[in-house]
Amino acid sequence: MMDKRVATPRIDMWTLVGLALLLLPLLTMAHELLGHGLVCVASGHRPSELGAYYVECPGTGAWSRRTVAMAGTGVDVVVAVLAVLAWRFVQRPLPKLVLWIVFTVKGMVAAGYWMFSGATNLGDWGPAAGGGIGPLPWPWLWRALMFAIGLCAYIMVVKRSIRMMFAMLGGGEQARHVQRRAAMTIYLVGGAMAVLVSLFNPLGIVITLMSAVASSFGGTAGLFNVAWSRPCTEPPRDFTVGRNYAIVILGVLVTLGFAVVLGPTVYLH
Repeated sequence: MMDKRVATPRIDMWTLVGLALLLLPLLTMAHELLGHGLVCVASGHRPSELGAYYVECPGTGAWSRRTVAMAGTGVDVVVAVLAVLAWRFVQRPLPKLVLWIVFTVKGMVAAGYWMFSGATNLGDWGPAAGGGIGPLPWPWLWRALMFAIGLCAYIMVVKRSIRMMFAMLGGGEQARHVQRRAAMTIYLVGGAMAVLVSLFNPLGIVITLMSAVASSFGGTAGLFNVAWSRPCTEPPRDFTVGRNYAIVILGVLVTLGFAVVLGPTVYLH
């Protein structure tokens, strides 16, 4: 008799938590250290402070300052593009899930930065006086253009993330449950981790609100759209990620190291 076992997608909750604790600090460090920090050094300057959610690069001229400010989001875009390209060629469930997280988080954060700076003139891309790339002529025009581009990019990232989920899990009630749990676990664990780590920063609540909260709870809010997207009409797929204690332990260690070392800020003299 033929085996007619129905495919059942499943992702272990503890492994999801471990992946969030492992990947999100690393992705944040890519933005801050590989983006802002490395470009600060490449421009002939030396960072004076390395924090979990900010890098201080003193002594820069106008264009060097703008380049350093834009570099973090530039790294986010590169990482997101590489992740979505690699996702297409990976077959095993765990690496595929990892690449989905990387693309979704970095894509949403990059697009979210443009929307945030366009709406508020705060953050790395603020074009008016006091903003990261300001002052530019016609700042309101720049802000409107930046917000529009960021919004379009954000919608594209959300739609792509949902399609990737459908391709991994398929449809059906079980797949919808797994999709919802995966999206909301990454959102809640990542946001809580960001806020808790940012509380150690010496600059106070400003960094917590403008960087940690804005980039986590705000930047990845599109995960709500992923969690409660329209149902997939395809059959369920046999996509299983079991419990991986190594990922859970490594995630806890990486998050603790991130909090202990970069949370209070590293001062370079």
